Amino acid sequence: MHRNNLYLLLIVLITISVFIGVNKIINNSNKKYNSKESAIINKSKEENNINIVSVKEGDVFSAVIERANLDKKIGYEIYESIKKTYDLADLKTGHDFSFYSNKNNQIEKIVYNINDEQELIITRDSEESSWVARIEKINYETQEKVIEGSVNNSLYQDALTLGTEDRVIMQFAENLEYSVDFSYEQRRGDKFKFMYEELYRNGKYVMPGRILAGAYLNEGKLHQFFYFEESAKNKGYFDENGNSVKKVFLKAPLAFKYISSPFTNGLRYVDAYEKATKHKAVDYASSYGTPIRAVGDGTVIFAGWSKVGYGNFTVIKHNNIYTTNYAHQSKILVKKGDHVKQGQIIGQVGSTGFSTGPHLHFEMEKNGTKIDPGKEILPPGEPINKDKMVNYLKVVEELKNKVKL
Repeated sequence: MHRNNLYLLLIVLITISVFIGVNKIINNSNKKYNSKESAIINKSKEENNINIVSVKEGDVFSAVIERANLDKKIGYEIYESIKKTYDLADLKTGHDFSFYSNKNNQIEKIVYNINDEQELIITRDSEESSWVARIEKINYETQEKVIEGSVNNSLYQDALTLGTEDRVIMQFAENLEYSVDFSYEQRRGDKFKFMYEELYRNGKYVMPGRILAGAYLNEGKLHQFFYFEESAKNKGYFDENGNSVKKVFLKAPLAFKYISSPFTNGLRYVDAYEKATKHKAVDYASSYGTPIRAVGDGTVIFAGWSKVGYGNFTVIKHNNIYTTNYAHQSKILVKKGDHVKQGQIIGQVGSTGFSTGPHLHFEMEKNGTKIDPGKEILPPGEPINKDKMVNYLKVVEELKNKVKL
């Protein structure tokens, strides 16, 4: 009997041990499951704290609010409260609104990227009775990048091949367009090198920034420019001597982006249409409709049909010394008496008048005499002040080494 009791006690103890063990396994399993489930829920909440809505074509702010699953009343309150700071009627397609909500799913902040440099921050005021807004500059992290190469097809194509973005090439060329006519003076074998900023936000690349320095070796002649901020009013690109690279006239009436490809060498001078007198001019072969720009500030003194074979013809008087002439246009976009700015589009390339194909016939006159615009030495824009030159030359010395060819 005593032995049977021992067996019975042993069975009970084993049963209790098994029961406790199973419970521990179940509890541990439940804890792991609950912990995993909690992590998923928390992650989901974190992800839902930011709701990004992109502006679609034709969107008004109420449409954005609706796609953000918010009450239209909130949208109206926001619109009315901040319109003195920023008018939300002015939305740009493709730009984003980021809606930040708290754990109670209430909107705490809205961020709208106005452009590459600014963003609109919308928040509730301290009493939560209305909305307030401010416009802030976007602070990017920057890294420097250097591109170096030789012209084989064209500056544009060859820089693209090296992995440069379109806007960087344009920025580089625009600073050279006062000294290099890419339609005629660009040559195979020319060398180029430039350094620019790459902009990052939260560790992610966003876009290229400004060019810091550039060099272009054109048939043995070196053209350089450097970015410098002397003051809020005088900042931009200067040569190694502190002169602004911007001059009274652009070197060519067609923008680089329209002549960048393919690589061509044209005749520098054309003795065209000898009726009364010979005249010197530069012919820019280009497709119909290519925009023509004024090479400098001035006043239009003629815009209409020429009686001497120039077809649609525009004449701009820049000052008491210089005028420029633009012939054979398909369309004139200015009228007599208009004041135009350097780079302003004044017409389109065509083949009107005595012309055998679409091109722009461009002339420059000095005191009434036609001259070679490529050989005319023109004054630059505002230079660096003498008292800032020591600081400028220190900056230039460092930049020159980085873009040395």
